[in-house]
Amino acid sequence: MFNIGFPELLIILAIALIIFGPNKLPELAKGLGRAMREFRKATEEVKESFEAETRDLNELKDVITEENLLANLAEEPSKPSETITEATTHIEVSAQGEASGHGDTSSMIEQEKVERENREESQEKKEGIPPHG
Repeated sequence: MFNIGFPELLIILAIALIIFGPNKLPELAKGLGRAMREFRKATEEVKESFEAETRDLNELKDVITEENLLANLAEEPSKPSETITEATTHIEVSAQGEASGHGDTSSMIEQEKVERENREESQEKKEGIPPHG
């Protein structure tokens, strides 16, 4: 931890024994132990509250991302039944990912964007529309 070896520790203890005396040394050690325990407890509480806030923010981000995805899918007028199927599939996959602890929807959303762009390009090729870009 502090790279203190056994000889250094003995010297520190000897100096503390000389300064504080044999009667006061156990009380000081007890106080130091309590302070360390309280510090660890406070650190754990801060860590837990930070993780809870982060979890809440991630859930909020996922909800907003899904709403945006559904709004984007609803704006595509090409095939309504396909849009509904894609949205339903996305929601089911997201729910399964969250249930299994793999709530990483950002990669799924990116994958869906790429698939949607590929479908649009193939549709434009069929219709003879030059690709945009």
